Amino acid sequence: MIAALAAAAISSLDTDLNCLSAIAVQDYYVRFKKSSTDRQQLRFGRIMVVLSGAGAVGVALLYISWGGEGVLGALFSLYAIFSAGIVGIFLLGLFSRRANKQGLYIGIAASVLFTAYAVLTSTKLDLHGTGIKETILDLGSWNFTQHKYMLGVYSHLIVLVVGYMASFLFAAPLAEKELTIYGYLEDKRKEKQMDIEPA
Repeated sequence: MIAALAAAAISSLDTDLNCLSAIAVQDYYVRFKKSSTDRQQLRFGRIMVVLSGAGAVGVALLYISWGGEGVLGALFSLYAIFSAGIVGIFLLGLFSRRANKQGLYIGIAASVLFTAYAVLTSTKLDLHGTGIKETILDLGSWNFTQHKYMLGVYSHLIVLVVGYMASFLFAAPLAEKELTIYGYLEDKRKEKQMDIEPA
């Protein structure tokens, strides 16, 4: 039983660590050090696996220090904070041919600013060591009063709406129809029409 539990845990962790290492090497290390050799990239990847594993152990110890209470709630809250409108980005690319990268960057920036505002005005900490928790940034009636889970919903909507509107400020060719839902729907209509027409 212990071996089975260990194998299940390792099979989940190794893919995550490998993914983090591959992203760090390909998206950052190779980009900033173009003349790096395969041996250097492998060494950096191994270092990133160790650092990522240490980070995972640190997070696990943090959860243990909380007594295991509210771990899932904390995880969902962190996801809502750090997701920064990922769903909105995909929806914008899927449903809009007008969207462009400049508008998307503005949408992401707006989402990050909103998330920062919401977290700072809704998180209470013992700032002065008195045992009394205070809001990090108290704006009175302007504080974000909803549950932190809603941050994910709002950040996605902000990226979608602001990114779409901001795209009109920049001249860019329309995205190819085949890359959006409209190309898919058009292909389906053509297939359906071909099935209906007699041979």
